[in-house]
Amino acid sequence: MHTTQNLKNWFVLYTRPKYEKKISQEISKLNYEYYLPLRMSFRKWSDRVKKIEEPLFPNYIFVRMAASEKHDILSTDGAVRLVSFEGKPVAVKESEIAKIRKLESVGKDITLEAAGCVGEKVRVVRGLLAGYEGELLRKATASRLLVRLSVLNQGVSVEISARDVELIA
Repeated sequence: MHTTQNLKNWFVLYTRPKYEKKISQEISKLNYEYYLPLRMSFRKWSDRVKKIEEPLFPNYIFVRMAASEKHDILSTDGAVRLVSFEGKPVAVKESEIAKIRKLESVGKDITLEAAGCVGEKVRVVRGLLAGYEGELLRKATASRLLVRLSVLNQGVSVEISARDVELIA
């Protein structure tokens, strides 16, 4: 019989800057499941442009654990705290993790967006993301679908054709 303390849920670990990959390795050694969403970006130096892989959510890692195991995770070098509400760590739904994984798998230009962006509510009707709901953002001539992650008060967006979405009434 499982108690609430022993149920394994996804939680969000807030990290020191630039520690996400290091902490992921340490968490893995402790036999915890983690998820560090990554995106490709380009960095320009005076003599070259380099493609690099960086965290989609800087300073955040998702960790699957029981709430009673938080001390193991928080003792990892670079770990700061678990995202909490009223002093209790906030569990992230499996469906939210699945949404992030699917967005990450699209492999297109993914951009971190601040929550609070204004846009039309839409549903994707064609393509890999069919069935997703979010907000349609317009930047110059490109269209982007914004999916909000309320637990982080952030969102992610991906380029999408306006023909592949319909307005939600």
